[in-house]
Amino acid sequence: MISYQETLDYLYGLEHFGISLGLENINELCVASGNPQNRLAIVHVAGSNGKGSTIAFLKQMLRAHGLSVGVYSSPHLRHFSERIVVDETPISEAEIVALTRKLRPIVEKIPRIVTFFDFTTCMALLYFAEKMPDIVLLETGLGGRLDATNVAREPLLTMITNIALEHEEFLGSTLLEVAAEKAGILKPGVALVSGVKNDEVRDFMSVKQREMAAACDFLGRDFRLRRSADGSFSYFGVENNFTGLRITMPGRHQQDNAALALRALESLSHEGLFEIDPDLVADALLKVVWPGRLQKVASSPDIYLDGAHNPHGIRALEPELKRLKGDRRLVLLLGVMKDKRIKEMTSKIAPLADEIIVTQAPLDRACLPERLADEVKAYCPTVTVTDSVAEALTLARERARAEDLIFLTGSLYCVGEAFNVLDLPVM
Repeated sequence: MISYQETLDYLYGLEHFGISLGLENINELCVASGNPQNRLAIVHVAGSNGKGSTIAFLKQMLRAHGLSVGVYSSPHLRHFSERIVVDETPISEAEIVALTRKLRPIVEKIPRIVTFFDFTTCMALLYFAEKMPDIVLLETGLGGRLDATNVAREPLLTMITNIALEHEEFLGSTLLEVAAEKAGILKPGVALVSGVKNDEVRDFMSVKQREMAAACDFLGRDFRLRRSADGSFSYFGVENNFTGLRITMPGRHQQDNAALALRALESLSHEGLFEIDPDLVADALLKVVWPGRLQKVASSPDIYLDGAHNPHGIRALEPELKRLKGDRRLVLLLGVMKDKRIKEMTSKIAPLADEIIVTQAPLDRACLPERLADEVKAYCPTVTVTDSVAEALTLARERARAEDLIFLTGSLYCVGEAFNVLDLPVM
């Protein structure tokens, strides 16, 4: 019998095929598996940043109202099972082995390269069809139109958190081109909740939704939030208003993500599964944690981890990092993927650092530390190259004083490596 480790070796071996957008493989896998997606009540979530946090807020509020919730997300930080979770329980090792055994013969009959994401998406859908949670929150991997999760033909709701230039070789070189790919998840008669702020992109999506006879609600236009000086915020929705809300996740952008989740909660309440209880909403938002996002993991010196991985994410991180730094010396640990807009990212964050230690995750997609070092030297005179996150963390701790700030960012994969090195819990 194949072991769990052998199963993981097989699954991770599929990653070597890289990214291959298209629905042929996932359609074939799902048809051969009985189309599990058609039995699920799905909320389909796309966007350049904030998908995971928005899903975390929505899940916690749905759970507070008594619903069972499945979540499919990526990437994982430490364990493959983080990708497929029902309520508070990740998929088990035995279930991963069993579903891989079921899908592998199907894959071997497909005359095309089946990617890791194709395979794991079908695995997740099969798992959810076995467990039958009340709602499944399905996060896209890349783009939307040709993403494997777009096998979901009739979702309850679609969400697009925001749109930024990313993965130009796959999604296009302008915001509208990227928007067209993300908008590929839109479906006839299915409402859209979005955090997109660019007027041209909003107009584009509004037209698409009118063509599909479906509603669209945008943060800042159809529903709003108001921030208070004490750190709380108020939500003014389409149907509900909530005041004095608080979240524990730091960052103004996380309040935006919470507002998106609140509008989605309003929309889903029409499905007849629950009635919104304001007390449950407030309590649920306070409980949400999302590992690896502006997370403090050590003291003396303080060590923070954040998964900002593109220019849009770095821009959202910048004011928070300035606030955390204050008058302190900042040792910045930086690792990025080579397919990102590296110049744009480094120009925003590198000038904040007193010292930069560049590193890499153990992936083919990782930018070589030497190349990254060349980019950041223009902004910071003290730059050191390391070959691993473990080496970078060790070096940072050796060089930092107790009152300094160590901050690792640039890639969720590097954050995941830090979780492993520091042996941190993820759930």
